[in-house]
Amino acid sequence: MKINSNLLIFSISLLQLSCSDFNKMAPLLECESNEELNVICEFTNPEDIVVTPDNNFLIVSEYGGQKPIQKEKSGQLAALDINLKKRSDIEIMYAENIWGEPTCKRNANQLHGPHGIDLIERTDGKYMLGVVSHLPTERVDMYELAKNVKWYLIWRGCVETEGKYYLNDVSLMPDGSFYTTHMFEEDFPLYKWILANYLKFDTGFVVKWSPKNGFLELKQTAGSYPNGIAVDVQRNTMVVNYNLGDEIVLYDLKSSDRLASINGNSPDNIVLTDNHFWAVIHDYKLTDYSSCGSNVNCSLPWSVLKLNRDNLNLIERIPFESVNMGIGTVALKVDDTLWFGSFRSNRLGFTEY
Repeated sequence: MKINSNLLIFSISLLQLSCSDFNKMAPLLECESNEELNVICEFTNPEDIVVTPDNNFLIVSEYGGQKPIQKEKSGQLAALDINLKKRSDIEIMYAENIWGEPTCKRNANQLHGPHGIDLIERTDGKYMLGVVSHLPTERVDMYELAKNVKWYLIWRGCVETEGKYYLNDVSLMPDGSFYTTHMFEEDFPLYKWILANYLKFDTGFVVKWSPKNGFLELKQTAGSYPNGIAVDVQRNTMVVNYNLGDEIVLYDLKSSDRLASINGNSPDNIVLTDNHFWAVIHDYKLTDYSSCGSNVNCSLPWSVLKLNRDNLNLIERIPFESVNMGIGTVALKVDDTLWFGSFRSNRLGFTEY
């Protein structure tokens, strides 16, 4: 794409504004629930969450960061005891690579850079956790979720992108394949990211990986910053959130044809649960982000959209001022509770629903 010089100057000016401390908000010093959101602290950027098969624990992706918005730092996988409302580390064991590409390796000494995660029961009856990780290389790691006295993970393999794709989220299939969102090139510059926020040009697409065929690019899904993704195995459909495109799109899984769409400001993760899609959108402007400064918790407003799984019709919008939590990234309904994660926060949120 050829960049007009005036647009380049504009984007640099906007970048300078976004990096300033103008109207900086006060940091959150206490871990206190309020009438809008209950919070549980001692997490580090709990960007994505899934629930264990017994509905008693959440597995949490503690996000380290992604380019060009932040520096890539290490993170880890954690757990939350839903009944005790207590965080803990989750044990990871390492075994032979039997689910991924044979050449992909990981050991206990290597860093993790978790981002989007998903959990599914495979056709062989085992539970597989897929994790987009930016470290030690760009990849999707695959873990078996197992339980003895408590839930733990067994590393079962990985798939590296080998510099071709820069990933955000993953949605698993029972046969061991997966769909993942390629956001943009790994060296995508910040000024171009800012331009895409305003011009909505295509930056990435969905990629499918299978043990038999490797990576397959679904070019029909091209859009501006593909972010959250969720496959509806029963309906044979797939939903993709385009963060900079301000759009949520439902696709036919076989043809990749668009079936429906709905607009929403900067949609992040999307989850299929309780017979609906639940998407988080951000209720602020790009320049508002500067008010967060260096705060651990960036407490800007966001909303949850409850969507019809067949046509994305809006059933309910649930707004949050989020003055005691960071920016929401994911909403997961477990029994009578909605749980919320954040890419910039030291806490999880939850509320009865």
